[in-house]
Amino acid sequence: MENKVVGFIGAGNMAFAIAKGIISSGFLSPKNIIASARTRVRLDTIWKELGVATTTDNIEVINQADIIILAVKPFVLSSILDQIKGVGGLTSKLFISIATGVTLETIQTRLLGCKVIRTMPNTPCLVQCGVVLYVCGSLCSKEDSDFVKLFFKCTGIVEEVDENHIDAMTSIMGCSIAWYYMVVEAMSDGGVMNGVPRGAAYMLAAKSMEGAARMLLETGKHPGELKDAVTSAGGSTIRGVNELEASGIRGAFMRAVTSATQRNIELSRLK
Repeated sequence: MENKVVGFIGAGNMAFAIAKGIISSGFLSPKNIIASARTRVRLDTIWKELGVATTTDNIEVINQADIIILAVKPFVLSSILDQIKGVGGLTSKLFISIATGVTLETIQTRLLGCKVIRTMPNTPCLVQCGVVLYVCGSLCSKEDSDFVKLFFKCTGIVEEVDENHIDAMTSIMGCSIAWYYMVVEAMSDGGVMNGVPRGAAYMLAAKSMEGAARMLLETGKHPGELKDAVTSAGGSTIRGVNELEASGIRGAFMRAVTSATQRNIELSRLK
């Protein structure tokens, strides 16, 4: 990768998370990265700290980069594609989209003859504990697929998926991050209400969530089985479980996933 340049069109939170993740892992040097944004506000603050090249000119990114990460909002991507589709030499580059809901067909129609990969990363890529889903376009080779796995591996788990499933999967691994923060915040509030200092409450709730996730992933056991192992007869845990069930927590999360999935599908229809 020392001879390759990666360009980010769009410098939002997700782009920054990916860039910081690949730099922190040593996979890519800051000198091999260039990022563009509409204004210099973020470029001159957090991106400057990464030591990468920055610009407000998207065409400059296209001309310098071998791999281009399309990291703008879905409703902005269409105008960006129209802006860059006439630039020469595009077919020699690899385009990787992280725009939620935007299909491969939509991008490939604008960038005729170009190799395109659609991905969906989540923000824990910032701390190299993320999940990245991806789908390869029709012109991509096995080498392109292998590259994406290698490129994003330093930020977390990387999985190739069927594009028909990606909208629902995005809800589970992308949108859910915000919901987990809400769970930690609510549990911490409960701790504070019962006399636990705020800082300790956040730490205990967050570490417990991290530990539960690792237990689930590393043991391979069903979540219900792991829940039962903590829930002794007549104990305090089953009392809490009863309260959560009475509040409809399962249905609330199921509705959240369904609602977010429907919105992802709506976004995929935006041209």
